[in-house]
Amino acid sequence: MEYATEFLLKLDTELESFRKIKGRCFTDEEYEKRWNSVTSFLRKQELDTLIVYGAERAGSAIPWLTGWPVSAEAVLIISLDTEAKLFVQYYNHTPQATATAYGASVSWAGPETLQSILSHLSKIRSQSIGFIGKIGFHMLTAITQAGYILTSLDSWYENVRLLKSETEIKCLKLGAYFSDLAVKSIHDKIEPEMTEHDLVSLAENSWLRLGGQAHIRYFISTNMDEPDGMVPRQNATGRVISKNDLIVMEISGAFRGYAGQVLRSMSMRAEPANWVSEFHEVADNALKSIASVLRSGCTMKEILDAASIIEENGFTTCDDLIHGFGGGYLQPILGSKSRPAGKIPDLKLQAGMAIVVQPNITDSTGMRGVQTGALYIITEKGASCLQQSPSGLLTAKSAYI
Repeated sequence: MEYATEFLLKLDTELESFRKIKGRCFTDEEYEKRWNSVTSFLRKQELDTLIVYGAERAGSAIPWLTGWPVSAEAVLIISLDTEAKLFVQYYNHTPQATATAYGASVSWAGPETLQSILSHLSKIRSQSIGFIGKIGFHMLTAITQAGYILTSLDSWYENVRLLKSETEIKCLKLGAYFSDLAVKSIHDKIEPEMTEHDLVSLAENSWLRLGGQAHIRYFISTNMDEPDGMVPRQNATGRVISKNDLIVMEISGAFRGYAGQVLRSMSMRAEPANWVSEFHEVADNALKSIASVLRSGCTMKEILDAASIIEENGFTTCDDLIHGFGGGYLQPILGSKSRPAGKIPDLKLQAGMAIVVQPNITDSTGMRGVQTGALYIITEKGASCLQQSPSGLLTAKSAYI
């Protein structure tokens, strides 16, 4: 099918000005609300201090509270009695962190971040400390051996992040926009003899000049007549793409850490293999069925029942069926009936949740599969899809040349 011309999107004035923000994304009032939720919970748990950790561009709690995206390593220490402190690695990262960070004074973390943490804790004189983030065993052990009692608040933090503010949703819309631009770029520019590495380049170059960031860009290319893979790979290969290939992609472009997510399958020739059309019909119907039940109050059983069309047609899945998004890979994480992702979450959807729906249809061979999906925002009456890429099985533009 031809790529929908209406896909050529225009950001409205509000989003366009939002994209050009040079400092923090959010108002002081929004940051203050987040900090109040943290300090209120600390008091409720009878904790004096909170350590928030992030490293190697991972860990969403520090940017959520301060606006500083974690680079090499960062530790935010919040105390109920003294000024909050943000320790940053490396020294040359401190100027921008100082200009960016809300609610905390910034210092270099020194030659050893752990020693800066222990030194600061000794000045606070706290004993009961909560922590958020993937703190390493060595650091946890050293803090405990120094006499501090640690309590993980990761579960609480993840629950707080389930509901998005209006401004966060605007960020997610930009992430969705960047993700869709990548799909369009690949559709328009992919040609036989390219490699999967070229697909990564097409995706990232579509958003870089607009301030977009790469969250994920997973691909698999496989010959439709001799398929050898059922789900996008996390690491692209140098495999050369042919005119008989199927491309399956999962792309998340991001704005300031807020990513969209679009999943599509695309045929390199005008007439796809019969199995591709068969699989994709089920994938499309599953996506529509699931999306039709999404709303505030929706149960996990309703979602699984809506997705039962997969098993009714003799198929199964490899990827998770749905997952929360925006600030992490969040609950609810739900696999299909034939491929559970673990214990079914005991929760209902709420207005303000960001949910990715992504039926990946495969069979028992494990050698062939298709995927479709998008990012949705849950509302009281339904779900709003943030992705604008055309639905259904795509056909590369080069197939018609």
